[in-house]
Formats: sequence, structure tokens, C-alpha cells
Amino acid sequence: MKWQKKRLDDIALLDRRSILPSNTAISTPYIGLEHLDSEGNITCTETVESADLKSNKFLFSGRHILFGKLRPYLRKIVRPDFEGICSTDIIPILPGDDVSRDYLFYFLRTPEMVSLATNRSSGANLPRLSPKQLASFKIPLPPLEEQKRIAGILDAADGLRTKRRESLALLDTLPQATFLDMFGDPVTNPMGWDTVEVGDEIHFLTSGSRGWAKYYSDNGDIFIRIQNLKNGRLDLSDIAFVQAPESAESKRTKVEPGDVLLSITADLGRTAVVPDNIRKAHINQHIAILRFSQLNPVFVSYQLATKGGQAQFTRLNREGVKAGLNFNDVKRIKLTKPPFDLQCRFSASVKSVERLKQSYGNHLTELNSLFESLQHRAFTGEL
Repeated sequence: MKWQKKRLDDIALLDRRSILPSNTAISTPYIGLEHLDSEGNITCTETVESADLKSNKFLFSGRHILFGKLRPYLRKIVRPDFEGICSTDIIPILPGDDVSRDYLFYFLRTPEMVSLATNRSSGANLPRLSPKQLASFKIPLPPLEEQKRIAGILDAADGLRTKRRESLALLDTLPQATFLDMFGDPVTNPMGWDTVEVGDEIHFLTSGSRGWAKYYSDNGDIFIRIQNLKNGRLDLSDIAFVQAPESAESKRTKVEPGDVLLSITADLGRTAVVPDNIRKAHINQHIAILRFSQLNPVFVSYQLATKGGQAQFTRLNREGVKAGLNFNDVKRIKLTKPPFDLQCRFSASVKSVERLKQSYGNHLTELNSLFESLQHRAFTGEL
């Protein structure tokens, strides 16, 4: 079905009414680009007072769409349900009577429109889409009732994705909550567990070294970097490879299932446990391998991720006024040591959560595919 297309500025107002923050109430909500995510959500807000604003900002209401013009490929496009002021890197769009706000919101977020906005931006380091370019975008315009029907279908599909993302976020918090419930805060140690130092519990400790850049490759062995250590587990969604040489250095830095990986420079204190199904992999110079004898690695990883565990890294780093930890620092890290069978029960519960997260993640992938299909069909008149 072919629908008439109209310029955005024919059906909506690019509403750039500006105001000095000093002329608004200090409790007025403020939104900057940092408060928006790529999924169409407002993650948080500040107030005029808390943001300590100086320069002019744009006014918006619960009838606007807020369009982030800086780096438009980030898809920072949202529907506020309140009024306030926003950064001038955000353009408030006020839909007219002939267009549904929800319909326009979803259309501006289609991959095609995000690509168009990106391609029409100017500026190498900080690409911005000009209001003039945005105003010229052509919007397919079916009858208003049809727009509302399309937006309703997309809202329902997007709602399913939101619920699944929320479920995954809750699962992310479950292992740490379970740890505190089973073992208590390791700082106060309310259950009176024995306390040990890492150096007394490991039978192997090493770190990566520099000089691996020449071995980078499009395939080969996995090369583990700090960004792969997330929430106590190994995340290989952003992966690098090396063609590792046959050398003592290569053998020393090769990980084994059950190794606890710890970041010892830059972003201190990230941890992960090497899974059983890992293929051949090596660590870079920012990571240490800790191989334990009588402590469960999953238990150790989550204990180090507690507030008490993280506080130790901060304290050890400050003692020497240095940007990182050496092996002696690592060996001095203190851990509580509950019975081994209790540690293993915790590890089993974490693995159950990980299996559930995998299932939910697969479902979210399916929902994303469904949404993209509905989105494509919706704006080509096939829905």
C-alpha cells in the first residue's frame, strides 16, 4: 500500500523554544543526552538545581518527542510523559493533528531513518544532524486511525521486549543477593567464617605481558581483555583473536577452566571465571590468573565483586599510590572461607541463573527479530 509522504516540518513542529535555567523553577526536570538510552527510554533525570545549568535549554512537554541530534546513530529518541527542559543537543518535536506521536516515534527509530540521520549529519568527531535536515525527512502518512493501530501493535511488541530485558536485569542481581544471603557481608563476616589470604589458597598466579599486538589476527586463539570480565563471568561478545606462538610465555598465559581472572590495572577488580567449554585462550597484560586449591572459583569471583571485595582493591592501590596491583598485593587480598560444600552450592545456583539468562537471552533475540519484522511491515503498508 502506497501512502502519501510529507515533510516532517509539514506535520510537526521542531519546537526550539529556549529558556534560561535561571528563569525556571529549581525543581524543573532536566534531560541531557546522557539521560537517554538507545532503546527509547529516559534512564534518569536531574533538576535545574542538581544539574547546575548555565546556558539556554529547550522547553518540552509530555506531548513532544525528544530527538537526540548529536551522534544520531545512538538512536536517542524518546517520548517523555512530563514537562521540563532539555539540552540543545536534543530537538523537541511537537506532532500536529494529522500524525500520532507514537507512530512518528517508531518511524523515526526505524533502521532506515537512523541511517538517514547519520548520513546527513555533519562534523567528524561530533556528528550532528541539523534541524533543517531533520525537518526535510519524509514521513509516510496513512490515515490517523491506521497510524494509531500500527503504533499499538509496535507498542505491544516492544512491551514484550522491555519485560524480557527487565527480567534479565533482575537475574543479573540475583547471584550477588544470593551470595550475601548465604555468606553475609565478607567485611563484617556476621557468620564467623574463617578468614584467609589469597596467597595461602592459590597454587598458581600469573599475569599477561606486553608484546602481543603483533599476534593479533582475524581468527585463532581468544585473547581475553578487561572488557571481557563482566559481573563475575566471561563475556565474549566483544572478542579479539591472536595467533599465539609456541613459547613459554604462551603456555604461561593460557587459561584453564575454573581459573579466576582478575583485572589488576586500569579498571581494577573486575573478575570472571573461565567456563568449562572455553576454547584455547590467553590473557593480556591487564589481567591476572588465580588458580585456587580449596576455594570454589565462582564463590571467590562473587566475593571479590562485593562492596567489601572492591574496597580492598581501592585500598591496596592507594597504599602505594600506583595505578595497579602487583602479585604481593593480590596475595594479600582477604577472603572468607565457608565450608567447601556450601561454596559449591552457591556455584550451582549461579550456574542455574546463567542457564536461565541464556534462555531469556535467546527469547529476547527472537523478540527483537519479531519487532524488526513488524516495524518493516508497518511502514511499508503490509501490517
